[in-house]
Amino acid sequence: MMDKLLLILQGIRRSRVWLSIFRREGLPQTEADRLAMNRRNFFVHILPAKIHKESARLSYNWLWMGVIATWLFLILVLTGVFLMFYYVPSAERAYDSIREIVNAVPLGRFMRNLHKWAAELMVFAVFFHMLRVFFTGSYQKPREFNWVIGVLLFVITVLFAFSGYILPWDQLGYYAAKIASNIADGTPFIGPYVKQLLLGGTDLWQPSLLRWYVIHVFVLPMALIFLVALHFWRIRKDEYSKPYWTEERKRR
Repeated sequence: MMDKLLLILQGIRRSRVWLSIFRREGLPQTEADRLAMNRRNFFVHILPAKIHKESARLSYNWLWMGVIATWLFLILVLTGVFLMFYYVPSAERAYDSIREIVNAVPLGRFMRNLHKWAAELMVFAVFFHMLRVFFTGSYQKPREFNWVIGVLLFVITVLFAFSGYILPWDQLGYYAAKIASNIADGTPFIGPYVKQLLLGGTDLWQPSLLRWYVIHVFVLPMALIFLVALHFWRIRKDEYSKPYWTEERKRR
C-alpha cells in the first residue's frame, strides 16, 4: 500500500502540472541552482539573493522581529475574517454581537482572544524591530527611505490596534472614539474636516462606528499590504544591513 502511494506521489511530482507550479525538484546543490531558485520562487525572490552570514545571527537581528510581525499580521487577517462573519457594526448591536461571538459561536472565544493577542504582539514586534534597526544603524545609507516606510508601518500598526479597540462600542470604545475625534479636531487647518470625516456628521453615533469599522477592515489593511510589499522590495534592492564588526561595514 505504501509503495503504491509513493509511486503516485512521485508521478504527481513529475507531472506537467506540478512542474509548472514548482519548477525545480529537490534542494539546490550549486550556486547556479540557488540563484535560479531565488529568481523563480516568489517567496524566496522577495528576499535578497545573498546575505552576509553575520546578518543572520540572532544576536544581530533580534529573533527576526520583522518576520514575526508579518506572520502575526497573517494571523490577524485569518481571525479577522472569521470575526467579520458574526460582528455587527451597529451602535445598538456591536457589543451584543461581541458577546455572542464569545459565548455562543463555536471557537468564537478562542478566535477573538487569538485576534487580540496577535494584535498586541504585533505592536511589540514592530516596535522592537524598529529598535533593532535604530540601534544597529541599519537605517543609514542606502536604507533611509525604507526607514521612513517602517515608521509609517508602525503608525498604521498602532492605528490598527486603536481602531480595533473602538469596535466593541462599549464605554471604553465609545470614549476612545470621542477622544480621537477631539484630537483630530485640534489638527491645524484640516482638523474640523478630519473630525467630520471620522464622525460621519456632528455627533458620535452609528455613522462614526461604521467609519471606524471600514477603516479597520479595509483602509488600514490595504495601506499595510502596500507598504509591506514596498518594504520587502526595498530590502531586496538595498540588501540586508551588515553588523558593525564586519569588514564591509568598517570600510564605510
